[in-house]
Amino acid sequence: MNNTKYETKPIEIWPKMKELRRWHFKHTWETAAKGGTVIMGMPEALLGFLAGLGDYAYPSYGPYFTRMIKDVSATIECLETVEAHGHTKDMCSVMRVYIGQLYMGLATKSPQGSTIKPKFIFQVTNCHTMAQTGQLFSDYLGIPYLSIDLPYKSTPQARKYVVNQLLEGIEWMEKVTGKKYDDEKLIEGVKTEWKVEWLWAAIQMQTQNIPSPYDLRNTWSLRMPLLSMRERPETLQYLEALYDETKWRVANQISARGMERMRLFFEGFPPYYYIQILKQPEQYGCIYVINENNLGHGLWDIRPDGTYLVGQPLEKTGLPIRNREEAIEAEVELAFHRGRTSTWYSAPRHHEVVKRAKDWKCEAGVIALDRGCHGYQVSIMESKKALQEAGFPVGTFEHSQSDPREFSEAQTVDRMESFFESLGLEKLAGCGPEKAEADE
Repeated sequence: MNNTKYETKPIEIWPKMKELRRWHFKHTWETAAKGGTVIMGMPEALLGFLAGLGDYAYPSYGPYFTRMIKDVSATIECLETVEAHGHTKDMCSVMRVYIGQLYMGLATKSPQGSTIKPKFIFQVTNCHTMAQTGQLFSDYLGIPYLSIDLPYKSTPQARKYVVNQLLEGIEWMEKVTGKKYDDEKLIEGVKTEWKVEWLWAAIQMQTQNIPSPYDLRNTWSLRMPLLSMRERPETLQYLEALYDETKWRVANQISARGMERMRLFFEGFPPYYYIQILKQPEQYGCIYVINENNLGHGLWDIRPDGTYLVGQPLEKTGLPIRNREEAIEAEVELAFHRGRTSTWYSAPRHHEVVKRAKDWKCEAGVIALDRGCHGYQVSIMESKKALQEAGFPVGTFEHSQSDPREFSEAQTVDRMESFFESLGLEKLAGCGPEKAEADE
């Protein structure tokens, strides 16, 4: 075990991340008040494409998702509302919280009480539940629905298929909104999105260093602006500052938590209502350093042996972006270079998970068995077996990422403590149970 004590410092860019999150929430209502384009859905896979709409806004997983998920009683009320409308618990728990806001009248209601009507639903079919949820929103609100099918395996045919969908989608959006799609804003949005994803991958690569400048609890929050506003210049400025700070922390051996007695991987989604579980290893002088979903917001060149390498900056790809067609082709190319092999496409998963654990210098790890996302569970136990066969001890716990009724805090904390102790770890002096983080 590495018992070295490293210097640690607060993350200077952290307040900017929180500022951008607050801005995104307010932007929906401000855009609606100004007569701008507001859409519903979860379009984060193709934000550069939507930049051509001009000053558009969208409330992602519902405008009150983050606030609601921090209040267990509010989350349960939301879920029970969904069940009262006939939806069952075997449906994605995130989508149930999303739909619950619709049924409760919150999805289109501002904090001041005004109501908006989005122009249309835009949904990238990351999974069948998202696609079906988009259709439900469309029917319930009486607004048009544009669905983009994004295959999981990159081939020339698949890329051409998506390009054609997006080009047709532009004409469709112009008819629905009555506004001219702006090709120049599309071009700038795609260029910005490419830079942002490159920076995120480069930042994540720095966490391979010992000590790591961040742990998973840090990067789980630091990634948030990428989810909702990756194509915006404000996010690019934020990522550039984060990248500079990351390099400085690595050069000066500034540690995430001060110790790295053991580096651990975390596969799967954490329980959103109990996110402090990601800090539990700190009690033992350890850190979670890597997570596949967290990596997936970056621009990667994933090699056949499972190695993650930072993808090429746009200027080195030779891709021209001079007009609408070329910008769309670049947007699709970017989408297929995002780390996204885990959900529904299990073929490369087993060797990738082992290679990631080795490259990020992990010695053991935890897999979250998530009832709330069926797609992510595809081949998850085979991945556990592959890790164990490669010599990595693996602990597991069960939960549902957005349904607190499917989670036992006491049982999970005890289970994880037993796992950490089985690795030969003991709690550091003065370390007690984790407390909820008020600022998250």
